[in-house]
Amino acid sequence: MRGSVCEATWLRKSVIAALTLMTGAVALGQPQGPPPANVVLDAVRVEIVEQQRAATGQVLTRRRSSLAAEEAGLVSELSLEAGDAVERGQIIARLDPTYVQIDLTRARAEVTLAQARIDQRRAELSQSQRDLARIEQLDARGSASQSELDDGQTRVAADNATLAQALADLAIAEADVAQAEARLEDMTIRAPFAGRVVRKATEVGQWASRGDPIVEIVSIRSLEARVDVPENVVGRVSELLGAKGELVIDVRVPALDAIVPGRVIGIVPEGDRLSRLFPVRLEIDNSDERMSPGMSVVAMMPTRVRAETATIHKDAILRNDAGEYVYFDSGGQAMIAPIGRLFAVGDRVAIRPGMVQPGMDLVVEGNERLFPTQPLNVLGRLDQANDEPADAAHTPAQGGG
Repeated sequence: MRGSVCEATWLRKSVIAALTLMTGAVALGQPQGPPPANVVLDAVRVEIVEQQRAATGQVLTRRRSSLAAEEAGLVSELSLEAGDAVERGQIIARLDPTYVQIDLTRARAEVTLAQARIDQRRAELSQSQRDLARIEQLDARGSASQSELDDGQTRVAADNATLAQALADLAIAEADVAQAEARLEDMTIRAPFAGRVVRKATEVGQWASRGDPIVEIVSIRSLEARVDVPENVVGRVSELLGAKGELVIDVRVPALDAIVPGRVIGIVPEGDRLSRLFPVRLEIDNSDERMSPGMSVVAMMPTRVRAETATIHKDAILRNDAGEYVYFDSGGQAMIAPIGRLFAVGDRVAIRPGMVQPGMDLVVEGNERLFPTQPLNVLGRLDQANDEPADAAHTPAQGGG
């Protein structure tokens, strides 16, 4: 009742304001009102459509990360604050790398030393191989003893073993260098994805141990709306999703007074034992970053119940600070009436009973600059251009409205 009174008061004030302007124009001797507006009309219809039920929930981020220190060190750089935007790969913080750089220098020196040892071992192996070759030549002429031949062969085998050890030492030293370089890289903390900082856990000058949190970031460009749906409705959602392969639901965000499309990406197969509500996940685009995790949402879910409902074309709907409204043809003049939106049905919108009644002609083209009492010049009718019977199989709008 209170809503109806407010709607009537708002309409009455708008009409009075328009009449006052016209009266003033007449008193000044100016022409009485503007020229007629060229418009296209469409009638309010009553159609049998599938009803939709509101399901409440909230906006969640699809990605959240608490960035931690992978190495211990003094925080030397951290300029971000909660609410700041970050891009993927952007530097979040830096830790003092002094001790890691020392370890890296030591590891690189070990690589140089290991390479020198390899050169030495190869030279020794080459010498022992030449010695063995001479002994084998003497042995072929009967001028070398068996013990000399055995000693030469043993020396070659030993030098091969020491060379293999030196090569292994080089591999270990190179692995230590790679590890030190990775540790040095870990002293710089980068954002794993684009998002915003929601929590800052340390400051410049503080010591961070390995695993200590630095900042927490969330992705807000691609969000998820999670709504709780009754068990007798979740079956219909699953049915439509299986039949179409994709299902888009109208999601209203009260904080923004906006309706955005939500693509069903999953139904949690476990409901609350007391309420018998099942969470349904909807992907919502937030490329303009207007929405934030934690905002409440209302999603219009299909119910399988069909009933007669008044519908209007979506292009008839306008909006101002007072809410949504339409212009209708009142004896050749434009008049306004507030509407209460229920849900979208294709390119039409189901509305609550109110001032807009079935059969009324609404302005669907040329309504952007209209004002109450302005004469209308009707160029045509949308319902005659698309004279089709009401679709008795309407299903939830695919991102319409």
